[in-house]
Amino acid sequence: MPKMTTTMFFEKMKNLLVENLLVGICNPDRNSFGFVIRLFDYLRCKRTTRGFALQTQTSKRFYILPFAFHLSPYPFCFLPFTFYLLPFIFFSCSEQKESEAAQFFLKGNLQLQTRNYENAIRYYNEAIEKKPDFADAYCNRGIAYLKQEKIQTAFDDFNKAIEIDPKFSEAYYNRAGIWVEKGNPEGAEADLKRIREVYKDSSDYYLKWGDVKFYGYSYDEAIAQYDRAVVLNPKNVQALVNRGVAYFEKKDYKTAQIDFSTAIQIDPQQHFALNNLGLIMASQNNLPKANLLIDKALSIDPVNPFYLNNKGYVLLLEGKLETAKMLIDRSLYKNSRNSYAQRNLGLYYLKTNQNSQALVALQKAYDLNANTAEVHYWLGEALWKNNQKGSACSIWKLGERLNDGQSSKMVKQNCR
Repeated sequence: MPKMTTTMFFEKMKNLLVENLLVGICNPDRNSFGFVIRLFDYLRCKRTTRGFALQTQTSKRFYILPFAFHLSPYPFCFLPFTFYLLPFIFFSCSEQKESEAAQFFLKGNLQLQTRNYENAIRYYNEAIEKKPDFADAYCNRGIAYLKQEKIQTAFDDFNKAIEIDPKFSEAYYNRAGIWVEKGNPEGAEADLKRIREVYKDSSDYYLKWGDVKFYGYSYDEAIAQYDRAVVLNPKNVQALVNRGVAYFEKKDYKTAQIDFSTAIQIDPQQHFALNNLGLIMASQNNLPKANLLIDKALSIDPVNPFYLNNKGYVLLLEGKLETAKMLIDRSLYKNSRNSYAQRNLGLYYLKTNQNSQALVALQKAYDLNANTAEVHYWLGEALWKNNQKGSACSIWKLGERLNDGQSSKMVKQNCR
């Protein structure tokens, strides 16, 4: 297949520039003129490895306390990752097909940026039909699939983009995020190492490294990577939120609170940070403040199963048991593998003297994630109330070794 010469390429870009300028004049929206401005920048040779990349600002990954992410032993909920959106490509089989493919691709990008993912996919399909080796179209279609939570389909598209162009750094970056979500940090590390030179000055690159380290329970290493991300971009809210969770896991609640508060100052609508800060307030027994923060998170995302569960937890602490149970059940209906929701269900049963049911729920929470906060204490309590005192002491002693103060207290009171 013949390659396009530099002269041919710039002629093609000039034509695209004129076409999009006319679109911008007839339809004066920011996307049309934004493309023109970016294309001018490109023609002035301000380029990255593949020309330039747009970062989708709404596709961030955040950790949500208290931990519910079913693809990992670590219980977090994430927004989709940061991905890089490619504006155009310049290989062709014929000038007409290439021009048609490029136009479909640009239309797909506009739909993607306006969050009309189904239409974006349709246009990318048309672009790929015109040009089957259109690596950028595969990459951007993968992003659209991710926004629809079609993880494997997106993964396949990123793989195809890399197969077509083994030096496609943006596709490696995007695929690294899915490796993490699939619970394969080794795959993510391999992809991130491959593109280190391209992204060495990128805040989001170190954010992604922090996520990889976090999944390996290497909290200090994760924090070090998040630190680099924040140094490069002090307003990287995602890095602040994720670093806060890492500090939370190290039981450094004061520093975690600072990170969550800073994230909210930057973005008052950042519901992940609102939720996380609310749970810190609950741990400090500041229930009115906890309610205020979690309610605000729910006002932004009213069906989020983690926020529903967290609200239920605060209501349990307030003694509003039946309302709490309703919210916890709604959370479990949406995500039955949330160990914290299972723990809270067990806590409800303990508070209502349904001890056998409490044991079932708390054992399930423990099996889902033995690192669930206070699970040793509450599981021991359920075992004790079900006359399994030896097992209760065993689980409390395990909690004591993990620096669970409540478990340690129960060992001293009940176990020899």
